[in-house]
Amino acid sequence: MKHKAKNMSNLLIVAALKDEVRPIKAEMTVDCTIHFKPATFYQGKIFNKEIGLLITGVGVARMKKGLIQVLEQKKPTSILHVGFCGSCSPVAGLGALILGQGVVEEKSRCHFVSETGLLEQAKKLCEEKQFSFQVGSIVTVDRIVSSPHEKADLGAVHKTMALDMEAAVVAEVASQRKIPWVVVKSILDPVDMELPNLEDCVEPTGEARPLMVVEHLFRKPQDLMKLPNIQYCASQARRSLTEFMEAWVQNIS
Repeated sequence: MKHKAKNMSNLLIVAALKDEVRPIKAEMTVDCTIHFKPATFYQGKIFNKEIGLLITGVGVARMKKGLIQVLEQKKPTSILHVGFCGSCSPVAGLGALILGQGVVEEKSRCHFVSETGLLEQAKKLCEEKQFSFQVGSIVTVDRIVSSPHEKADLGAVHKTMALDMEAAVVAEVASQRKIPWVVVKSILDPVDMELPNLEDCVEPTGEARPLMVVEHLFRKPQDLMKLPNIQYCASQARRSLTEFMEAWVQNIS
């Protein structure tokens, strides 16, 4: 059954994980919630500005399905895709914002270029607010890349500053519908940081599977020591994203 909701001629913020946009969601006055599978869409106000917020779950397939479902019903004037990412360059450290000048899909090598006006607006905003940021391209991969060597190699091969798991499909879907878009990601893991492989321990929404976490730590107890650092890195990356999103929404005319 399809849900009907009024058309939206404003900003749509798109993220994979609840954790990436949790503070912004908490600040919203939500007027409408639509539960797709697997995505959830919220429409409401923040700072007295009407916005939409879409959370899809991890990966290209979930992002594409959720975004298409929303865009079948709504026509935003612009799309801001946000989230955590891994660094491919030593100049992009923890919590730094990556303004996606371009996005490339690793396997197909399809390349998408951000809308110039939105990118310049994001750059100007970061400069005014003195946010730590870099302008560069992002490569979208289909897996968690934990190895520092592999992250650096992806950056060198694709000439990118960072890697993520959804940006290319957001760019593709938005470009097909001629909706201006910009990608702003925040570094969770610097290029020299090795992540534990917890992929089987996490739901597509990013929430932990407690029993799987216990089983994983029983097999690899050394990963237990890495968890506090990952939590700290996530908090730093989330803070940067939240500050940017708040400033972006407040800047909407």
